[in-house]
Amino acid sequence: TIAALLQLFPTGDMQGKMIAYNQPPTLAAMEGLFQSQQGAPLAILGQPDVEKRRLDNPLEVPNVLSFLTYREWRADVKGLSEFPETDWPDQIPLLYYSYHVMVGLGTIFIAVMVAAAILLWRGRLYLSRGMLWILMICVPLPYIANTAGWMTAELGRQPWLIYGLMRTAEGVSPRVAAGNAWFTLIGFMGMYAVLAVLWLFLIYREIRQGPEPGGNSRGDLAAAAA
Repeated sequence: TIAALLQLFPTGDMQGKMIAYNQPPTLAAMEGLFQSQQGAPLAILGQPDVEKRRLDNPLEVPNVLSFLTYREWRADVKGLSEFPETDWPDQIPLLYYSYHVMVGLGTIFIAVMVAAAILLWRGRLYLSRGMLWILMICVPLPYIANTAGWMTAELGRQPWLIYGLMRTAEGVSPRVAAGNAWFTLIGFMGMYAVLAVLWLFLIYREIRQGPEPGGNSRGDLAAAAA
């Protein structure tokens, strides 16, 4: 639970402030904010329309983005229109959705862990079928959240390789052949494939063996009560 809470504060909060200070176009794209606003809202849902420069069907919380970014409810947050389009991230919709998937799943994790900790403290976690189902469903979600966070970082830094100094298009090295890049890519894919197969094998073996006898007194009590 503590680790889940630390994702939101102070680590996530500090990261958001750093992006607002160092990469304001990225923050605007992540939030689907096209026009600068005082008291900028926090977008929960919506569909960014880059051509019309607006967020369609928004579900927003007024003033919250300004407060989270600058600790002032009416602070001015710059929108994408304040910056040249050449400095905008290349894939704004994909960046927007990746960011919101990451943040949304992180918020869900915090809520689930707090609820599970309360049930565990009250001695009812192993008797709560609903919570056990929720915990089981949540198993693959951290991998989705991690991938969405990686996509947010990589899409958000575009079009820069070194922010403000070198663009991604300028980072191509004529001394690195395409075959070298393919060899490295295939090597990484092979390594991750081996790790994935090993992980599935170990998980399958643990499921077949089942829980160790006498491992948890509360689990034994729950099984006896069932």
